Formats: sequence, structure tokens, C-alpha cells
Amino acid sequence: MRRCLLSMSILSIFLLTGCWDHSELNQSAIVTGIAVDKGEECKYKLSIESTSAIELNPRTAQGLAPAIVYSIEGDTLGEIIHKFNIAISTHLVFSHTRLLVIGEEIAREGILSFMDYFDRDREIRDDFNIVVARDSDAVDFLRVINDYQKVSSLKIFPQFDHMLDEWGGTPGIKLNDFIRTYSSQGKVPVLAAMKISGDKEMGGSMDNITTTVPAAIAKIDSLAIFKYGKLQGYLNLHETRILLWIQNKLEKTSLTIPYEDQKFFGLRVIHSQTKVKARQVNGRPQIDIFVRAESTLDGSDKAIKVAKINAFEDFEERTNSYLEKEFNGLIEKMQKEYVADIFGLGEIFRDQDYKHFKQYEENWDIGFKDAKINTHVNIEIKRSGFRNNSYNVN
Repeated sequence: MRRCLLSMSILSIFLLTGCWDHSELNQSAIVTGIAVDKGEECKYKLSIESTSAIELNPRTAQGLAPAIVYSIEGDTLGEIIHKFNIAISTHLVFSHTRLLVIGEEIAREGILSFMDYFDRDREIRDDFNIVVARDSDAVDFLRVINDYQKVSSLKIFPQFDHMLDEWGGTPGIKLNDFIRTYSSQGKVPVLAAMKISGDKEMGGSMDNITTTVPAAIAKIDSLAIFKYGKLQGYLNLHETRILLWIQNKLEKTSLTIPYEDQKFFGLRVIHSQTKVKARQVNGRPQIDIFVRAESTLDGSDKAIKVAKINAFEDFEERTNSYLEKEFNGLIEKMQKEYVADIFGLGEIFRDQDYKHFKQYEENWDIGFKDAKINTHVNIEIKRSGFRNNSYNVN
């Protein structure tokens, strides 16, 4: 019996394949950033940012470059990615990619052909952020050295999350978000857009983090609108915040409301909720957007006495009127100028009134352009901070 078990154990060893695709750690390089630009000789120029673990560790850092950026050209991304060893000696690992930067020129020509590769590849995960490079090549963003994490892609990745939490100027679109939205029949995809402020050539030097004022820094600039897979235009950050508010993705933000000529008061929104109702009325889609939010007074050029009954009533009315104007302005812009439902109102209309949505199923643009969209904003000021009365109120 023992001999039988021993023989079976020995034979089973030959059935084990082991790790057929293993890669030694000291022979691998982690890619955290990818940039796609239009090539000069081929269709694409693909750039990668390979990080140096030694330089990211404060104990082992020697003051050298925290990452290596290298570019090659080709006609398909699949071929380019597997050709980087013509210059790099290590095996590239793409499973920790944090950022994909797309050049503005190639974004206008269309991005679906190479986005298909990222969606299919089994090694690249779908949780990285995607941005459009404005007024610069996409690769320039990978070269900027930063004080936080030093590596550009590792700095930009959390930057979107913190921006959304604190002010709400970017949706932080990842690959799975873009693919889902593009496949939707009632929504148009968008991507964050960034610019390099300062001297981009100096930004690639280690001197960029040795001064109190960096020579170059990557800043969130706007929101790129895509239709049929091509870049159509941009929204500024204030319009982007309105978009997030309509989509119920905005929890907190800060508002500056004009009161009189060159006079303002500030509010800090601490909680917000948006509800949308969609239905067919008199042969056309009717969509009502209800926004409710609680806020605190951040400051005011106008004197205010909190002990007075309805002290905040005038501020609340002015805020509601101002925001409704901002909401309606963006909605009208998307209906008339772009005819693009970036809000996802078509998806809500489909869920709440599918019977009538079926007539727009093949082309929601017609329904969105003809839709009557009403906004209802109700901002309540709950507190005035640590101070009650203004300094100049007796």
C-alpha cells in the first residue's frame, strides 16, 4: 500500500505545470502611467512611465529620477507594448497602471480603436484614471516630477478623488466607466482634461521639487466631451461641478454667490441630494431635476445679524436663483450646442418610462434635444460658523 501511494505521488509531480508565465521580481518593472499621442511615422506614439522603487523609498532614495519615460511608435497598441524591450531590459508589468493620458490631437480623431485594446487585455486592470492632455503632448504629463510621490501618475491618481471630495470639479472617469457610458443608449461619455502650468521642460528635471514654487505642475483644467468616440469640446470646472450635481455625485462643495456689484457671500455645502423624475408629457420628454442641499455660511460682504428672524432667507433665495440659472445654462448648452446628454437623463427616462423611451431607443439625441427640462433648487443655510453677527453689526 505504501509503495502504491509513493508511486502515485512521484507520478503526480510530472502532472504539475508550475508557474509557466512567472517573472522574477528583480527582472520586472512596474508601469504606472501610459500616454497615447499621434505618431509622426506611425499611427500611434505610446509612452510608458516605469517607476523606480528605490527612489520612491525615503530610506533608499539617492536623488535620482523616480521614473523612466520611454516612447516608441507603431500602428497597434498590442504590438507597441510588447516591443519596449528594444530599449528596456526588464519585463514590464501593467497591472498597476494608474493613469492613461490621451493626446488632444488623437482624441479629436477618435479613441475607440485603441481603447478597445485596454478593454480586452487581461493584464491591464480597468481601475485607472483616463485624462485628455490639453495644449501639450500626452507624454509631457508623465515627465513632470512632483513633490508628492515624485512620480506623475501616482500624484495625479489621488488628485481626482480629493478634488471630487473637496470641490467637485472632476468625475474621475476610469476605463470601466467610459466603456459602460459609451455602450449606453441614454448617455454621452466624458473624460477629465488637464493642462501643464509652467515650463514643461523644467518640469522633467529633479530641480522641479527643490524649490518652493515648482517650475511646472499638472492641473485639472476642464472636462472633455466625447461623441461617437471623438472629442467634441470642453466644459469648464464650474460647469463640470453642475454636471456632478445633477448626477447626484456631489456631496460637498464651496459656492461664491454674487450679492451686489463686486460683493459676494460664500457657502459651504455639507450635504446634497439630487432626484430626477422623467416621463412623457404632451408628446415630448419632460424631466424635473430636484436639488436639495444643506450649507453653512462661509463669509459675507453684507452685514448680517443671525439673531434676526429669517436672517438667511435673502441669502437662500439668491443662492437658489443663481444656481438654477447655472443649471439651466449648462442644460441649454448641451441641448443646443452639442446635442449630447452627458447627464445620463436618457438612462433615467428609460428606467422610469420605458414605454415612451422606446421611440428614442435608436437615437436619444432627438429626445434629449426636444426634452423639457426643469430644475428646482433648494439650498438651506443651517449655520453661520463660529460667529453669529458680522463685525459691523451692532
